[in-house]
Amino acid sequence: MKRSLLAAVVLLALATVGGLLMAQQGRQADAKIPAKTAGLPANQIAALQVDFKNRIDHYLEIRREAAKDAPKLSETNDPAKIKVAQDSLAARIQTLRATAQPGDIFTPAIQKTIRQLLSPELKGSEGKDTKDILKDDAPKSVPLKVNTKYPEKTPLPTVPSNLLLSLPHLPEELEYRIVGKHLILRDTGADLIVDFMTDAIR
Repeated sequence: MKRSLLAAVVLLALATVGGLLMAQQGRQADAKIPAKTAGLPANQIAALQVDFKNRIDHYLEIRREAAKDAPKLSETNDPAKIKVAQDSLAARIQTLRATAQPGDIFTPAIQKTIRQLLSPELKGSEGKDTKDILKDDAPKSVPLKVNTKYPEKTPLPTVPSNLLLSLPHLPEELEYRIVGKHLILRDTGADLIVDFMTDAIR
């Protein structure tokens, strides 16, 4: 009986130690820089994330202020009413961001890091395939101008998933679009070009 009790205690101790080791390994794995950014210094990625998030948060504050009196997009499925709601929200944002300039969000430092993050995905045979997708899906012309509407009836090009995974995360109000070689930050509800960077694809 004593031996059985002793054996149970030993097994419990081994299981506890094993669990702690697995938990520690899990925490170490979680703490690693994602594989997509492993080639860049951790402090560079951290600085990018903080600065980018602050700039995105500032834009969202403006957007929330603009949305206070605008029609709610979620209240209708009528395309005409959706268009009115989009235009109304866009007009309010444009007024509140009347002095917006290229680089307000995509600063030179952020642009440099984004190019570094995208670069590995654009090399080799897989990179060629990615570039071919971007080329085939690109609209003929999208004027690059901050705080203006994305051209009406112009297709929204697909962003390959491998590139999306390499870019900083965005809130649901915003999305990335790649037009030719240029990266656009678009407000999905207002259909506005919030910012852009040229030659993101090289």
